Amino acid sequence: MKKYFVFSDIHGHFDILVKSLEKHGFELENEDHMLLSLGDWFDRGQQNLKLVGLIKYFSRMKRLISIRGNHDDFLLNFLLGRDDGTFNVKYNGMGSTLIELADHDANTMDKIRASILRNHPYLVELLESFIEQFELGDYIFTHAGYTYRDNRGWYNYNFSKTPLFISNFNPGVKTYVFGHFHAYVLNQYWHKKAFDEPFVIPGFIGIDTRTVISKKINVLIFDEEGNWLNQS
Repeated sequence: MKKYFVFSDIHGHFDILVKSLEKHGFELENEDHMLLSLGDWFDRGQQNLKLVGLIKYFSRMKRLISIRGNHDDFLLNFLLGRDDGTFNVKYNGMGSTLIELADHDANTMDKIRASILRNHPYLVELLESFIEQFELGDYIFTHAGYTYRDNRGWYNYNFSKTPLFISNFNPGVKTYVFGHFHAYVLNQYWHKKAFDEPFVIPGFIGIDTRTVISKKINVLIFDEEGNWLNQS
């Protein structure tokens, strides 16, 4: 039976991800061990290139399911020329990703984009293969949850204001698992105690550990029938 090792918001921290997966029993050679990322692989950390290699390897092995986080969209939109990347370099840590992926002598945003596309011609296709959400049993996995608009109702959005999603969305019989918003803050608000372990209330589980600060990554393990195996 397959096991899904679920994590989120790596933000350029390859070593922490590998150690966290090993700690939770992930086996590199076990074809039944699947990776399920809730997005935000890139930016802020200094090991983005290694993460590109990991994504490429496990995608080729058909052992990775990755939901598209907003930081993954930042990189994709830059590579496709939808924006010039300046805002995300200045405010969202994308500079570390571009420095690692681009030629060292690329000194304009256009040259950076061109060199990344030349050096990593598969990267756009990989990013475009990321999905919006994934479902196992009664669990629905997203990056940030859902948002609401009068003309659309509730819909999946990887830049959702997660606390509003938790406060206003009726999950029904499902449980929504997400990253994006720090579990530390959610635990502080709902449980009156700040900590980085998963935020858990009926219908919602938040797993973003503030990896840049905490140097930790939460890993949840599910079987293919949707049973949470390492629930504490």
